Amino acid sequence: MIFSKMAAVENGELVTKESKVIDQKTLTSDCWMVQFEGLSACSRCKYKGKRSCGGGETLKRLQKTVK
Repeated sequence: MIFSKMAAVENGELVTKESKVIDQKTLTSDCWMVQFEGLSACSRCKYKGKRSCGGGETLKRLQKTVK
């Protein structure tokens, strides 16, 4: 799967500015945005710090590597 983070319309066409290939077999039920973008996804998330946060084990693992 190709995850396109940044795209823009130029001359009437959609142009991808930033993308990356993600192996779908590695995705878990944890928050996909955290799996796609890392901790930066949390800065825009309305569930950050709430019980409904879906970051799960992926988020916990990423937070440990930052400390």
